[in-house]
Amino acid sequence: KYPSLSVLAYLHYRRHRGLPGKATPEELADALDLKTDVIGPILEELVQQGLITPDLIPVSTNEKFFSLPDEVFHLDLGCAAIAIYAFLLYRENRKTYQCTLSYKTIGQAIGASNNTVRKYVLELEAAGLIATNRTVVLDANGKERNGSLRYTILPVQNAVELYHQRQLAALAKLMLKRPKLLLLDEPGKGLDAAASARLGERLTALAQEGMAILISCHDPDFAARYGHRCGFLFHGQLLPPQPPEPFFAGNRFYLTSLQQYL
Repeated sequence: KYPSLSVLAYLHYRRHRGLPGKATPEELADALDLKTDVIGPILEELVQQGLITPDLIPVSTNEKFFSLPDEVFHLDLGCAAIAIYAFLLYRENRKTYQCTLSYKTIGQAIGASNNTVRKYVLELEAAGLIATNRTVVLDANGKERNGSLRYTILPVQNAVELYHQRQLAALAKLMLKRPKLLLLDEPGKGLDAAASARLGERLTALAQEGMAILISCHDPDFAARYGHRCGFLFHGQLLPPQPPEPFFAGNRFYLTSLQQYL
């Protein structure tokens, strides 16, 4: 089923990125747009199937497999969209980056209805991850009928850039209201280095103009470079905020890229 597939894919992503700590049900639910109470049964099922350890570490096998691009988890996609995208990658022709599939075929593979598949195919198109074209087939009488969709997998960087543009446009629209307090949740999620720098510089300028800005993020480098005070939320408790330098010097959980290298 697609919720289980998306949870497994996300755990592989966490391991690949070297994210600290153990994934929590709240983190998985938030990342995959799932309800928290469904996460426990999914994790138990994955453990029973031998796909993850009790510590939620994905188990590597000798079978052929592929991982999803990390960027997919930065585009605010739901679990069904992620599962459909994974299946399309699995079925694509590696030379043409295309595959032709019916909604029924996709739905049977991920455990979803035709309507659900249709809905999230549109979401993937809107995100810039895929393009679709309707094929034509001939019936027994030689008449043309609409066939299945032909899917073309687009470069993931296209989707990332589109996401960046929408994020920055939304921020610009918000700034027209000149708020005194700005609350941002993962504003730099999925941004490349250049876009992250532009965002950080814009937020710094707003702070210098007197705007109070509170940011929740998982990017130590962004926090260290642009934050004035940093705190660590752990098990529902916020450690006392400090300036970035002493905060990261005494932190064993979230390290900047330089700290990890050293």
